[in-house]
Amino acid sequence: MSSSRLRRGDLVLVPFPFTDLAGSTLRPALVVSPGPIGQDVVLAAISSVLRGAGYPTDCVIPSTHPEFAITGLRVSSAVRLHKLVTVEKSIVVRRLGRIGPQLSEQVDQLLRVALGL
Repeated sequence: MSSSRLRRGDLVLVPFPFTDLAGSTLRPALVVSPGPIGQDVVLAAISSVLRGAGYPTDCVIPSTHPEFAITGLRVSSAVRLHKLVTVEKSIVVRRLGRIGPQLSEQVDQLLRVALGL
């Protein structure tokens, strides 16, 4: 994939590292950096496991959301904005889709919460 075209709001498929760095799992992630920074890109994990009330930093994207179709996701999911990672853009497997303006606004608000800004 030509990952130099990655930009904020893109959903990608990537081997996302576990928080204990013991391994990784192939999963969707959201590009939260403005695009590649040098050879790196900052990503937020996406999970299809929707917990009851969730975390206050989860941006839930239900399959009924008007912007769901452009995400490339298959099922309702949550962007876990407290699970951020910087990875080399070369490990991005492919681009899935992107978020629209409504979800982008929610992501921005929740990133501020996650980072205490």
